[in-house]
Amino acid sequence: MKVAIALSGGVDSSVSALLLKKEGYDVLGVSFLLFNGQEEILKQAQKVANFLKIPYFLIDLRETFKREVIEHFLREYSRGKTPNPCALCNRIIKFGVLFELVKNNFGAEFYATGHYVEKGHYKNHVLLKISRNREKDQSYFLSLIPREIIPNLLFPVGVFESKDEVRKIALQEGLPLYQERESQDVCFFMGKTLKEYLKEHLKEREGEIIYQGKVVGRHKGIHFYTIGQRKGLNLPLGKPLYIIRIDSETNRIYLGEEKELERRDLYLEDLNFHLPLKFWENPKAQIRYRTEKIPVKDLQKEGDAWRVVLEREAKRVTPGQVCAFYESEYLLGGGIILS
Repeated sequence: MKVAIALSGGVDSSVSALLLKKEGYDVLGVSFLLFNGQEEILKQAQKVANFLKIPYFLIDLRETFKREVIEHFLREYSRGKTPNPCALCNRIIKFGVLFELVKNNFGAEFYATGHYVEKGHYKNHVLLKISRNREKDQSYFLSLIPREIIPNLLFPVGVFESKDEVRKIALQEGLPLYQERESQDVCFFMGKTLKEYLKEHLKEREGEIIYQGKVVGRHKGIHFYTIGQRKGLNLPLGKPLYIIRIDSETNRIYLGEEKELERRDLYLEDLNFHLPLKFWENPKAQIRYRTEKIPVKDLQKEGDAWRVVLEREAKRVTPGQVCAFYESEYLLGGGIILS
């Protein structure tokens, strides 16, 4: 059986390719060029493919990535939202455009990546599930991908309980790896901080900062701020205050106390179901990566949006972020927080 593995040259995808080859799959490596400056990094993927003696293809997706991910990212920030570009890239690029390409152009029956996530059967459906490596689990970022492709996906390193186990395999097999550094940065920032990247691409637009109905300061652009932010306000108001609302129409930022960040209900757009809703029994919602999963009391369609009511308050519910749903170890789907 033919499987295409998305190769970055890093340890996770390289070991994934090695394991698939050892299991007897007909493996081919694919890399995707998403932005300028990535070319040198991807030379490492070619080295890995050569070492494993597998065919290798480099696919230029820069125009699609710029249009669908980068421009969306900047547009949402300019509206005062906090988008998750990795989840969007997974849906549109890695498990969208690229999946279709390797299936149609290369005849691959399966598509593999180095994500830390597993697959399993739940209520007679094939679903993604939380990786045994809890620290590295990436299921949250895959909540928006199409459910119909899940049976054709493979995640070889998702079964390992630690990344050290994966590194050990790479060393034992002599894989030609570069020294990776663990990073939480968005890939296309290319080492810049979020603020530096936004300052480079979005113009300053001054507006008012409001607290208890009064103007208490001015900001240089709502895109530099996010819900729940406390640091960087530089306003001597005598007590810790947080951003509780950003209004893109009036270009205003509203401040409040920490308790005002608590919400039990939120609205989602683009809700994506991996498991049909009729099979959900005891779902839990995760409103941000690495945050606790909170039991869901109710989930109902209201117009074009979905209203989620939680059993208890969640802090820092942020428009633009992903809300993923789980039941037991299984990923049920997810949507984008609208309000």
